[in-house]
Amino acid sequence: MSQHPKISAEHLSRAAYIYIRQSTLHQVSEHQESQALQYQLSQRAEELGWHPDQIVVIDEDLGKSGISSRERYGFQRLYTAVGLGEVGLILVTNVSRLARNCGDWYQLLDSAAANEALVSDSDGVYNPTIYADRLLLGIQGAFSEAQWYQMRQQMQAARLNKAKRGELGLRLPVGYERLPDGSVQKTADGQVQQAIAFIFESFPRQGSVRGVLREMRRLGLQMPRQGWDVLGQPVITWQKASYQAIYQVLKLPAYAGAYSYGKRQVMGQPGSGQKRWQWQPPEAWLVLLKEAHPGYISWDEYMDNQAKMAANWQQTRFANPNDERNRGVHNQPFSDKVGPAGFGSAAGKGQALLQGLVVCARCGRPLRVRYRDKPAYVCEADQNQFDEPRCQFFPYAHVDQVVVAAFLAALEPASVELALAATEQIQQQGQALAQQWQHQLERARYEVSVAQARYEQVDPALRLVAVELERQWEEKLQKLADLQAQWEAIQADAIIELSSTQLEQIRQLTTDLPALWASPKTTLPERKQLLRTLVAAVSLDSTRQAGVTHLELRWHTGAVTQLTATRPTPGHPTNPALLARVRDLAQTKTDADLATILNAEGLVSSWHVKDRPDYVIGQPVDYWTAARVRHLRAKHHLPTGMPVKAKDDQPRADGLLPAQAAARHLKVAPGTMLDWFRRGFISGSQAKPGSAVWVKLDNENRHRFDGSVRQPTATMVTLAQAPAHFGLTPTQLTAALRQQTLFAWRVGLALQWFISTHPAISAPAADL
Repeated sequence: MSQHPKISAEHLSRAAYIYIRQSTLHQVSEHQESQALQYQLSQRAEELGWHPDQIVVIDEDLGKSGISSRERYGFQRLYTAVGLGEVGLILVTNVSRLARNCGDWYQLLDSAAANEALVSDSDGVYNPTIYADRLLLGIQGAFSEAQWYQMRQQMQAARLNKAKRGELGLRLPVGYERLPDGSVQKTADGQVQQAIAFIFESFPRQGSVRGVLREMRRLGLQMPRQGWDVLGQPVITWQKASYQAIYQVLKLPAYAGAYSYGKRQVMGQPGSGQKRWQWQPPEAWLVLLKEAHPGYISWDEYMDNQAKMAANWQQTRFANPNDERNRGVHNQPFSDKVGPAGFGSAAGKGQALLQGLVVCARCGRPLRVRYRDKPAYVCEADQNQFDEPRCQFFPYAHVDQVVVAAFLAALEPASVELALAATEQIQQQGQALAQQWQHQLERARYEVSVAQARYEQVDPALRLVAVELERQWEEKLQKLADLQAQWEAIQADAIIELSSTQLEQIRQLTTDLPALWASPKTTLPERKQLLRTLVAAVSLDSTRQAGVTHLELRWHTGAVTQLTATRPTPGHPTNPALLARVRDLAQTKTDADLATILNAEGLVSSWHVKDRPDYVIGQPVDYWTAARVRHLRAKHHLPTGMPVKAKDDQPRADGLLPAQAAARHLKVAPGTMLDWFRRGFISGSQAKPGSAVWVKLDNENRHRFDGSVRQPTATMVTLAQAPAHFGLTPTQLTAALRQQTLFAWRVGLALQWFISTHPAISAPAADL
């Protein structure tokens, strides 16, 4: 039994727990004496009277900080054992090993006092149930916490002081290297420099990170990534472009030549105990030294990029407010140039040309694009959140038309300059692309030469080594061949160097901007990008004057243009001539045939013209579909003589009957009639698979299917003999029956099928 006055037999009947911890992995590997001293507490426990079998060593928290117990599973295990009354004594070299914050420390003391567990350090044994011992332990815990904060503040102050001088050696992104004197310069690898520069050149042109990614994937360009070899030396590896990698390049201020420190702030999450990092605007950074080293872009260009990314992010968040990814703010990019959510965002693929540029003149909120029902710009935030009336509503077509007209008018004086700028930009992009690919090919050739040299220098007797080096050589050769093939394919698609014909075409297009705008090859995203080169924002107001939309067009130059647009009347009235044409054709044509005719004749509705600012009269259109014709007829109550669905047993304008009605006339099951139609025995029509079937059953051919013919004629052969008799495959036979070059007959008492080359009438047929 122990001779210590505070240790009783009850304490000795329970286990002695030794808790071992060091704050960092560096301490674990370098401070071995401290670790050995903690393990020697086992001897201390034996001296106090505990048997070796009763001693439990907890060393699961080596390399973990004591500031929190969240990730310290060894401490959680100790706390649980104390609460279960399994612990008689807790041994540590110092109470700071148990906790560096008073919350965890006092919880453990309360549990130890409630379960009569003792605490021992290098100075003695303490009983938490004794006031003097508890007071001393409490002071030690408070001092441990204060000591941690003091050490942390001293280290942070030292780091911050060094960072303010720009001397703190922060990790450099790919594309930079630190010289022996501590200065930072661009990497000497020209291929890396060009790859980084391409991203910054492409982003203003594409308007989004996703757009840059698509362009790099289309051109087959790779991204440099920082790696390390087996000796820990930095090496550059080349990988396919990814969204995250491009985003990181655009996000880092180091590429703007800035030295920065303290860009993020730790924020707590109430109720969870967790913390997150939140980006701060540049003015809140602890250290920001501009022009500290050569940059790939200027600081102003960097801030413009951040504003663009912030607008794109907020547009996504505004469009999907219930998305779980948009509920937090820890990933929100900073920007001091972004207005309401979604303002100035990247151009999407929708038909609304001003997406992300329009704002409500009444409340100042950005207008959303709503594509259900009739597409429009709407301000309905209060309606969605508070069930209040909608603020404003604008059919987008009449707004887009006015803005496009103002945009094209503004560009007319600059057409020659645009031609020269477009030519120069295309040539520069082609030259940069060719240079990047030449660098990729040169690097691949270098790797081939290195692999070849290694193979040629190996002793032929070392067959295993030679085989492996030969495989590596062949792998490099295959990689070079793949790159060359890819470059040839890209050269066939991309414009590397402009020919004289292409130069003349560019000059003609830029001098005829309306034709360039309306060209079928100009996509909607490209039109949106063109608008964004001049238009900064558009404010819309429908409250000043009934039936008129007032627009305030703000240009990037700062100038403001006041415009008005007549609001379309409800219903979008359609051209009377078009309605008359549809009413006439619908009597004898299906909706699908009618759509083909309208498209061929170039007939469009007035609603269609307003909905397509890019439409040019006289150009071929592909607007009408069967569904749109059906919608137009339903809207204007235009009947059709060629319905798709059968509502009664009456024939259509072309004389076809619904399959069910024909089955009743022939006294067969509807499924049998459908089988005859599928096999080509009876001619008919079906708009699409699964829709209603219409069959031809008139007085001239009804007798072929009612079984009234009792004996086959000389021109008839059985269905089984027909393929061999006519020299056709079963598939060709079915096609011939559908084309009415051969005819099927239902003959005899057994109702067998015969095939004939003549649709001769051998028996009178009753009227339908």
